[in-house]
Amino acid sequence: MTAALDAFLEGHFVGQFREDNTGAVNFVYDDAAPATPLSLSLPRDRPATRSAAGHFLENFLPDHSATRARMAEVYGSPSANTFDLLAESGGDIAGGLVLVREGTGINTGEPELNPATERDIATRIAALKRDPDAWVPTDAPARFSLGGTQGKFALALVDDDWYWSNATVPSTHILKPARPSFRGLEQAETASLRLANAVGLHAPMASVLAAKDQTAYLVERFDRDTTRPVATRIHAEDLAQASATSPDKKYDMTATQALTLLATVDRDSRLAHAFVEQLAFNTMLGNADAHAKNYSLLLRPSGITLSPLYDVVPVGLYPEYHQDLAMHISGAKRPQTVGADHWRKLATMADLEPDEVLALVTGIAVGIAEHADAAYEALADDQRRFLREQLVRNTEKLTAAAR
Repeated sequence: MTAALDAFLEGHFVGQFREDNTGAVNFVYDDAAPATPLSLSLPRDRPATRSAAGHFLENFLPDHSATRARMAEVYGSPSANTFDLLAESGGDIAGGLVLVREGTGINTGEPELNPATERDIATRIAALKRDPDAWVPTDAPARFSLGGTQGKFALALVDDDWYWSNATVPSTHILKPARPSFRGLEQAETASLRLANAVGLHAPMASVLAAKDQTAYLVERFDRDTTRPVATRIHAEDLAQASATSPDKKYDMTATQALTLLATVDRDSRLAHAFVEQLAFNTMLGNADAHAKNYSLLLRPSGITLSPLYDVVPVGLYPEYHQDLAMHISGAKRPQTVGADHWRKLATMADLEPDEVLALVTGIAVGIAEHADAAYEALADDQRRFLREQLVRNTEKLTAAAR
């Protein structure tokens, strides 16, 4: 027996994901689907690799099996497998897609607005701080799925009020409560995006939301258009999806592989240069956890661009975490060891012009050195001092050459 999920991209039917009785998944485009592919791993003009469609779907879901099992229980899903979970939660996922059971269709009428009160939000934050696998509320009509490992949930802001998201009400924000053991994480991530914007990178607006006696990191979704009262979806995919990489292999993608992938759709190096700037920022910040799912593409009829920067955390503040970079820079594993020669070598391996790459990276280093103090001024004194010292170490090889 074949299971199927109908795929609607930005409101239009584009095809169907089909799973056979062996668990193999493929995607079949509708004849009327637009020319822009659903994913770089699901091309229109040639067959996809055998695992591409399955991995594309898996990346919409949380990484941890315990979180998926909890989702299945709350949503009443017959199992925690990818198809069953997305049949229940595919109404609000990353990018422009809505996934529904075959033949269900989507509601094109009035949006289903279910208010999320301040007490609701505080309860949700507290629940996640107690139990990081409790992503989905048991007492609210929310229907969403988010990828990754850190506990989080989605909300929609409509006319300055919060609502639970669903297929008709796209979420506009993601909330990530920090576990109590990660002191200052919500403030540090907020400040890091502020620094990214100050340096000249595109990054979404973020803040620390307070609800009753609870707080959480709050960030705007870059894959939503909020110019209307109810947001609309913008199609996006992360580099794991674009490369047909399963979530458990997200740390395997190298910087060179990422640049090679981008070169397949961008011959003038525009995407590559944007990626290098984000990679440089994450490297110098010490964001050791910046893996394939922390970089995304926006797939629009007008072309493919790199998404704004997101999931930016100075991991050095939390020494219990692994400090080696998820994407090494030409063999250099720690941020403080990366210098100009490493960036030049990366450029050569990716068939880019070394001087152009070094100029981009140096610009990021100079911007970090110039704006870091202001960005992190609200952090606790010890964390602010630590970051100042770390960022000097991580940028000085490049800023010295720029003087």
